[in-house]
Amino acid sequence: MNTFTRSSLKPHEYTVDQKATLGLSFFLLLAVNFTLNYLTHTYYSETILELSSPGFWLFWLNNIFLFSILIFTKRVIPWSWKDLGLARPDRWWKPLLASIITFGAILLFAKTLQPLILDTFGKHQNISHLYTINGNLPRLIIMLITVWITAAILEELIFRAFIINTLEILLGGTLLSTVAAVLISAVIFAGIHSYQGITGILITGAIGIIFGITYILNGRRIWPIILVHGLVDTITFISIYKS
Repeated sequence: MNTFTRSSLKPHEYTVDQKATLGLSFFLLLAVNFTLNYLTHTYYSETILELSSPGFWLFWLNNIFLFSILIFTKRVIPWSWKDLGLARPDRWWKPLLASIITFGAILLFAKTLQPLILDTFGKHQNISHLYTINGNLPRLIIMLITVWITAAILEELIFRAFIINTLEILLGGTLLSTVAAVLISAVIFAGIHSYQGITGILITGAIGIIFGITYILNGRRIWPIILVHGLVDTITFISIYKS
């Protein structure tokens, strides 16, 4: 995997106004995302897939807002899609190798640290809202399409590319700021899964660290983590459907 370059992340290349825009976008994104996410999963968790439920509309409003913040910031800074991790790989096998290594890291975590988390804080994540797909093929298909769009693609654009890049610039663009950005992005990623309880927070936080490291070491490309994120969620949903 390629070592990342810093050419697009040197803080001195950004004006005060651009840094202010990044900071405002970052805090606005967090405030609105956490609010809508809290309302959705606190009051409408069981009916997110129902068109008549406010939870359905809050869920999509949240994702539309995230994408809107991304587009707004991308235009103002300006960033290209390449800067946000969607650069074309120079060798086809590199994202594939990165995906395999990342998936292997998650499997290793699942076999070693995850059992300790489950034994200490509880055996199950609170994902009861997903049980509506049990034995329901149409809902499974809808959920798989939804999760690839909103989780695999949009969440990686936001919680890896956008947040890590933003925090690095705001924190000074040093190696230490890179480490801090990866850790903070993982904490935020865990926080939006707080509805899953402490077990879910710790598990998703660890996955967020793995994804953040992959993002940095893979030359700031998110294709591998999009693939792995979507694959992990797909395996989870299919297991719930068959349970």
